[in-house]
Amino acid sequence: MNYSAIWSIGLLAGALIMPAQATSELDNIISSKQQSQAQAQRTQNNIAELDEQTSETVAEYRALLRENAVLTVYTNQLEKQVAQQQQLLIGLEKNMASVRETRMELTPLMQQMVQVLTLFVEQDIPFLWQERQLRLAELSRLLDHPNISVADKYRRILEAYQIETEYGDTIETWQAQLPLTDADKTVQLIRVGRVALYYLTPDHKIAGYWDNSNRTWLTLPATWLPKVKQAYEVADNKTVPTLLALPLLEAAKVSEAVPKTVPETVLKSVPVHSAATTKSQEAL
Repeated sequence: MNYSAIWSIGLLAGALIMPAQATSELDNIISSKQQSQAQAQRTQNNIAELDEQTSETVAEYRALLRENAVLTVYTNQLEKQVAQQQQLLIGLEKNMASVRETRMELTPLMQQMVQVLTLFVEQDIPFLWQERQLRLAELSRLLDHPNISVADKYRRILEAYQIETEYGDTIETWQAQLPLTDADKTVQLIRVGRVALYYLTPDHKIAGYWDNSNRTWLTLPATWLPKVKQAYEVADNKTVPTLLALPLLEAAKVSEAVPKTVPETVLKSVPVHSAATTKSQEAL
């Protein structure tokens, strides 16, 4: 048997088969390499995407930190303001309780003030009688009015007291009927402060005086007529202010005839206000 020939044929066949297997393995290696590269590329893309997401997350986190810091400062400031407002509310509640208590105490006080003023006017000399009575009636109406605040009521009462006080510093004259009488007699009334109230008839021939102790009008002797006329001229701005010598009657000694021994009191004249000015001051 020729073994040499058989071996040669086998070698020749192996030589022919080897290149095909090598090519297949090479293709497998190349394909595997390409797959590895593709996987690496995908991995790199994933890493880049994750890096971008991480950067965005970090930026958002830092922005949230800054916002949190701002909100913390703002919240702390609001907490301080809320604490101060709570203290103010506590103070306001105390003040409101005090105001309610004061209002409760002020109501009877105002009623008493009006009653005292009413009694005072009734016992005072009857100058501007109707105007003063209307003012008192208006004050009584205000006290019972539910839509007027306590502060406004108190202010109006104080204004009435102030007007009554100012009467003591003025001298004035006006035409009117004799108050507190039934006689239909228009005269010229002359008020000297709160001290005295006189009258002159329209012809200036008769003068009279209000006797407050007996609550009646008395006729003065003719000797006092020039003095009353002088007081009228001062009150009516017809002459300059001057010292006035006017009669002040003693209630225990007066009579309708008026004794000649009436005491004389010298009064210093006070600033003159016209009747129109005084009446405008009386408006409530």
